[in-house]
Amino acid sequence: MRWLSAALLGSALVLHQALAEFTFKASATKNGVPIPDSEIKFVPYQFGRSPPGKGAPPGNPKHRMTRRANVQVSSANWCGSVNTTPSTNKIKYIEAYWQHPTCTKRTGQIYPQAVAAWTGIDGDTATTSILQAGTVCKFDNATASVRNEAWWQWFPSASYSIAPSTLPVNAGDWFNLKINMTSDTAGIVVFTNASKGIAVTLNLSGGSALSRTDSVWVVERPQYGSSLAGFAAFTDIWFQDASAARTSGANLQIVGSKQYYIPSLCASSEYSSTYMVAWNP
Repeated sequence: MRWLSAALLGSALVLHQALAEFTFKASATKNGVPIPDSEIKFVPYQFGRSPPGKGAPPGNPKHRMTRRANVQVSSANWCGSVNTTPSTNKIKYIEAYWQHPTCTKRTGQIYPQAVAAWTGIDGDTATTSILQAGTVCKFDNATASVRNEAWWQWFPSASYSIAPSTLPVNAGDWFNLKINMTSDTAGIVVFTNASKGIAVTLNLSGGSALSRTDSVWVVERPQYGSSLAGFAAFTDIWFQDASAARTSGANLQIVGSKQYYIPSLCASSEYSSTYMVAWNP
């Protein structure tokens, strides 16, 4: 496998992406103390996003602690909760906590193998653009050890991982992700390693217009090149305190959401109005 390489990018740089008008700037703190711009670094992220592609016909995945009869949808690559709001009542804010899993190589899966956990806006009923951020574990081949990273993307612009020296990711670390939309094309992402007290803030502008109709808390088998990566095995991933505020009306939560699952590889279920778990079935 070939990992993309590029010069590290400091936060003081306003980076122009594939879409010329899209820019971002970053800042970071550790335990409330600003981190110097020179120490905030990004590298291109080699895995791509894809909408929840069709998987096997809907079946009866294993459930545990299921408390509500959510709609179950089979997918080739998404495993988690999606709640949708009408376009007249857009999502303006979304957040969640999750614990980065311990990942192991899965027998019978191709390499590279990866598991990405993320929170974001759009990508299900609205697929032309998506704002997402999360953590990923990956193995490039059968002899490689696991690599854990944080990443983000405003699709269809390029995706980036946050250098571990800026935002470390270890199995068992708790992360909080907050996205605050200031318009359809601009927003603020605050990505925090709550276990280590490190927060990275991204100010984004000029992104491809979001529909802001899908609230997403999902574990994904990411795309690598033109095909899906192998799906590594992982410990249970809980999304907690998950909610999305709308421009008017009641907030969206996991309660009553559509539950995606990947047959034989990943099952998910709603546990409460703001809790969801994904696991190896």
